[in-house]
Order: sequence, then C-alpha cells, then structure tokens
Amino acid sequence: MSIEEKVSLTISVPKSYRDRLRTMAAQQNLHDPDKLTSASTIAREIICDYIDEIDSLEADFRAAGSVIEAEEASSERKRNEPCRTTLS
Repeated sequence: MSIEEKVSLTISVPKSYRDRLRTMAAQQNLHDPDKLTSASTIAREIICDYIDEIDSLEADFRAAGSVIEAEEASSERKRNEPCRTTLS
C-alpha cells in the first residue's frame, strides 16, 4: 500500500463481513494496544493489498506476453529462412 493521501470511500458489505472485520480489528488492538485499528482500517488494507497484487500480476502477464511475442517473432524469422542442407 502506497503512502498517498487517503480519500473516503463508502461501501456496503454483508453484516457477516462487517462482523469479521470488527473481530480482526479487535484482535489487532489486543495484539498492539498502542496502535488503534478499526474495521475500516482492516478493510482498506485488504482492498489495497488486493489491488496491488492485481497490478503485480498484470505486470507479470504483460512481461510474459512480451517474452512470448519475442520468442514467436524469433521462431517466425527462423521459419522464413531458406532451408540450408548439404548434399553428401
């Protein structure tokens, strides 16, 4: 998650998810009482981490696509070269 200005976003989740987020926040608060963690903080971390992971996967796919395209171009060039055989 980057250190950018945070903006407000309102989302609706099922009550069971809200309760799970609250439980996760409570566990964090018990683990580190000096750092106040809320359900919205946990949700923000989950969302941002997920989006960062998607960005990383997309970058990997783009890179892999570039490698595949280069390999295909190389194979195409080899196929278009004249056949070089020697007769004995």
